[in-house]
Amino acid sequence: MTSSYESLDRCITQVIEEANQLSDGTPSSGLRSALNALTDHQQRQQAGQRLASRLDEVFSAPGAGFLAVYFGAAVESGADPDVTGPSIVNAMLRFASSVDVPGDDACDDDDEDFDPATVTGLELLGQGLVAHVSRSPNMLQRLSHDPTTIAELERVEHISPGPGWVLELLRKRSGELLVIHVQHRRGFQVAYENLSNCFHLFTLLQAALQNYRFPETQTVPRSLLNVAKGMTFEDQSDTAWWHYGVGTYPEADFGGTIWGEANPESIPEVDGRQVVLLWPPVLQSRSWGTGFFGPFLQAAPPNVKVLEELDSDEVQRWCDRLNLPWVKPKPRWKFW
Repeated sequence: MTSSYESLDRCITQVIEEANQLSDGTPSSGLRSALNALTDHQQRQQAGQRLASRLDEVFSAPGAGFLAVYFGAAVESGADPDVTGPSIVNAMLRFASSVDVPGDDACDDDDEDFDPATVTGLELLGQGLVAHVSRSPNMLQRLSHDPTTIAELERVEHISPGPGWVLELLRKRSGELLVIHVQHRRGFQVAYENLSNCFHLFTLLQAALQNYRFPETQTVPRSLLNVAKGMTFEDQSDTAWWHYGVGTYPEADFGGTIWGEANPESIPEVDGRQVVLLWPPVLQSRSWGTGFFGPFLQAAPPNVKVLEELDSDEVQRWCDRLNLPWVKPKPRWKFW
């Protein structure tokens, strides 16, 4: 009598055999039928893990990519990304390593020599992997601090969108900030999500603080905010309302500047908290374009929100801790 596990293994073998026949990203009727049989199997709870464990038997890049998307759809429906994700990482690196990237002195025509099946497979693998990593803090932490994996993805990111999508996700950071307006002695606990540079942070932070009634604040145009949140795409620009300083430098000076091109993780911590100081502008104008806001990933939308405003006593404790001076407001002339 055949056991249910043996039957499951036969279903998985059929899926692998059909996946190996793919030459592009379009699944055949045979692959669809094999996956449907796997989905209907009485041991389907184990099917994803067992199929993922045999992903190294798939030698077709589009076939492996389609299975990665299949796993990604399951993760989007609630499956555990840590079960199938590592196998997709291994598959992506395996097919990436098969690509011979010409050196800097090669002519541009060499790009046409890349195997179209591998290019398609890497795109699909990237799509499936983003679905996993965006839902797995463990994978995101591990991969974003794995220089070998990052270097290999960077090596091939120009030949297929998939590696670029994964790299963009790995470059994004989320966390919390202590934001102190030095002149008005007000402080805020702020959360930021899925940002890869501080120019993007500045725009969304200004939008989050615009209703807190500082004299120098303006209104972030809705059209600009839509671009910053990935809802629309157009060329615009933004301007800094403040000089953005680090908490480890108690002066409004270039030496303590938060640089817009840098990743938010570059903002230093004080007593375990990332600190941003809002000073009167040092430059007449500091601006940036919306090109710093993308590319966007639907699985990792950018956001900045104020969690709470600190009470005055706590703000003063932090001002004392950071050795912040009193900043006199500029006189406001009135004419009668």
